[in-house]
Amino acid sequence: MLKLVLNLFFFMSLLLVPGISRAQEFAQEPAEREESPSIDPEDDSLRVLAKKGNVKAQLKLADEYFYGKGRPQDYFVAVHWYRRAAKQGNASAEFNLAICYERGIGVRKSRYHAFRYYKMAAEQNVKEAKFNLALCYAEGIPPDNSTDDRTPAVFADFAMAEEIMRELDDAGFMPAIRELANLYLKKEAKDRKPEDELNAFNMFKRAAEADDIPAMRRLADCYFAGIGGIKDYERMIYWLNKAVAAGDVEAKGKLAYCYEAGIGVKPDPKKAFDLIQEAADANLPMALVKMAEYYTSGQYVKQNISIAVDLLRKAAKQGNSQALFKLGVLSVEGIGMPQDAKAGVDYFFQSANKGNPQAQFNLGCYFEAGDVVPVDLGAAFFWFKAAALQGDPRAQRRLAVCYFSGIGTKKDAVEGSKWLTQAAKGGDGEAIKIIQQQQ
Repeated sequence: MLKLVLNLFFFMSLLLVPGISRAQEFAQEPAEREESPSIDPEDDSLRVLAKKGNVKAQLKLADEYFYGKGRPQDYFVAVHWYRRAAKQGNASAEFNLAICYERGIGVRKSRYHAFRYYKMAAEQNVKEAKFNLALCYAEGIPPDNSTDDRTPAVFADFAMAEEIMRELDDAGFMPAIRELANLYLKKEAKDRKPEDELNAFNMFKRAAEADDIPAMRRLADCYFAGIGGIKDYERMIYWLNKAVAAGDVEAKGKLAYCYEAGIGVKPDPKKAFDLIQEAADANLPMALVKMAEYYTSGQYVKQNISIAVDLLRKAAKQGNSQALFKLGVLSVEGIGMPQDAKAGVDYFFQSANKGNPQAQFNLGCYFEAGDVVPVDLGAAFFWFKAAALQGDPRAQRRLAVCYFSGIGTKKDAVEGSKWLTQAAKGGDGEAIKIIQQQQ
């Protein structure tokens, strides 16, 4: 009864509290609607058995409602029967109920309640549940006080995530091998060991050669960036093509970039466009952003700013930081939408919080200038530094000025000189001019 599981488990990325057991107190779940005869007027034998507490019947009935097989599709009622079976400790029901909470299928979306049921199913050795549980430990989730169903904060536990993934790796669970490699690459610099990159590369390779599709794409990333010590564009293209042939949409977007930039292949802008269009049709955020650029410029399509804005909004709804940044620019400039600098700054905030250095730089400028938001030199310094740490030369120059002049921080000529030099190395013309004037 893990049909639902196998289609969804590798998309999850929840967070959970270390060491919680089933006996512990949890936030109360929202009250569920009892199934009524009006939902299924037939007094069929399966429903009779399910009502008597037969777990197999409850699971089968939940499946039928979930997939609409032999009964009207009704996710809410499916959740009702998954929950009835889960209350009897059935692992498959626990896992499928977790998926429903994760996706908000037939129940109000709750990452915390999804985490609870992943943990329960994992305790019964459901590998897919253990996998999602490890992803939860790798991240962590904030508390949710937005409704009466208040849920507590959940804290990350990287060590636990690694332990679970290693256990699944030993059991030959291929997605765990790939995600364990991802965990190695996500380690903070202070925690990273010299061999972590090589281990990650070897794990991606092992999983890719076993036909794990996301691992094919990640192995291509390794060959592109030289992770593991091997930079090989030919092998990168080979694995991207393999992933694309297997249906990986993100690999299609990356392959399009290669054709556009001529990396590992002969430049072919039209082929790049065709791949991007296909990926955008599949709702890939980065492809939606690129298609918006095509509609803005009129390349390969008739110029249409309204369509470009719609595409950016679709990508922004999926949390794409570049789409949010571009919407901010369009709002500030009044292109394709009413001019609204405050709305633009709100877009920049959303983008900056997702790590976009361009948006972070813009926020620094706004907080220093005070013409759209109140002057806050501490915030200006914070955002300039955030962008500077990501290698933005303009932000590095502005950060240097903050240190030289004591803007939002204490004066520090040594730090100022360091960041000004970094900006000049990055090609910032103003930084180069300042250094030349100082000599």
